[in-house]
Amino acid sequence: MFTAKDLMATRVISADPDDTVQQVVSSMLDHALSVLPVVDRSDHLLGIVSEFDLLELINDPNTASNPVRLHMTRDVFKVSENTELSEVVECFHKLLIRRLPVMRGDRLVGIISRRDLFRCVVQARVQLHVAGHKIPAPHMLAAKKARQRHSDQC
Repeated sequence: MFTAKDLMATRVISADPDDTVQQVVSSMLDHALSVLPVVDRSDHLLGIVSEFDLLELINDPNTASNPVRLHMTRDVFKVSENTELSEVVECFHKLLIRRLPVMRGDRLVGIISRRDLFRCVVQARVQLHVAGHKIPAPHMLAAKKARQRHSDQC
């Protein structure tokens, strides 16, 4: 079974809480990202800043020098590296987010984008198709997991 660790990108572009809005926007543009996690020097996740968070600042040039900590979202949904694929799919579906931070304890160790999720599912289907097997769609994986839990309890 795939977990967040199998899907995540481990090279995470992040922001420091004291980076300015201008620095963060430049970094987002340079790396073609819509979201940056904000971490301290020990990789503890402090928040996340998205294009949406910064959109309201476009009309106010005085905010360009503000530290990003003033504009980040602090209540961030995250998963552990052992979170199963079906739960990751559910997070993206229910929360309507683009990226999902992956944690090992209290440290950021990766990030999963919706595109990473699609890539993993497509690659797994191709590999299994070549091997002569079928892989169920993500919602079928969740149903299979629920059936397994039920049979384990019986």
